Order: sequence, then structure tokens, then C-alpha cells
Amino acid sequence: MLRHKRGFTLIELMIVITIIAVLAAILVPSFKRARARSQLSACVTQCKSTATALEMYAVDNEGRFPDVSGLPGLSVLTQGAYLKRLPTCPCRGACTFLDYISSTTPDRFSFSCVGNNHGECFPGLNGLNIPSYSNDLGPTQAPP
Repeated sequence: MLRHKRGFTLIELMIVITIIAVLAAILVPSFKRARARSQLSACVTQCKSTATALEMYAVDNEGRFPDVSGLPGLSVLTQGAYLKRLPTCPCRGACTFLDYISSTTPDRFSFSCVGNNHGECFPGLNGLNIPSYSNDLGPTQAPP
């Protein structure tokens, strides 16, 4: 006696494909947000390590931070033994910590990631540079 094999009908296949598409539509944005959060966390960690390098620089230079604005200010850290290289933003893959600011009497500093690459975490940044670091306030990883 021969048994007749029965396959899936077109309707059953369409239902399975639709269910998979709905699940993917629900899960993909969650994965994107999780990835953006992890990149933000990595960026904050790099801010902290750069701030630590600036503090070490200040200890070696009579309590003064580099008195240069922009990338030249932070590149001073790579000339000594403070940083091997300037940190890169994980969202861009490039150095975006370019707005290093030191006062005329360089006893304080602040810098931030200027790439606006963290919009996935905070859609309404509107030009705010997040994350940022100040020697007075420490790290800021979310809009105020």
C-alpha cells in the first residue's frame, strides 16, 4: 500500500512567512537600539579614559591641562605616554572628540563627541553633543 505524501499548502506557507515578517519587524528596532546603547556606552568609556589621560598630563605639568583647543589639544596626549592614539567614536569609526576646550588659565577642561552619532539613543538631540566630559561635572551620557 502506497502512502501519498502531503505537503504544505500555499496558504500555510504564506501564514508562516507573515508571522516571521511580523516578528522581524518587532525585533529589528530593539536590536538597533541595543546596538546604539552599547556604542554610546563605549563612547562614554573612551571619554573617561581620555579624561584620565588629561588628568595624568596635568599631574606632570604643574596642574595645568593642555592650553590648546580642538584636535591639537588632545593630540598632545599622544605625544607623551598618556594615550597611544586618540579615541574613535564607535558609531563613526573616526575621532570625533574634537571640541576639547581649555580655559586661558588651563585648570579645567571639557570635551564631547561632536559627531551627533548617538541619535538612535536620543532622537531629539538637536545639536547637543553627547556624550561629553567635564573635569567639574564628570561624564554626561544623556541629554539634560
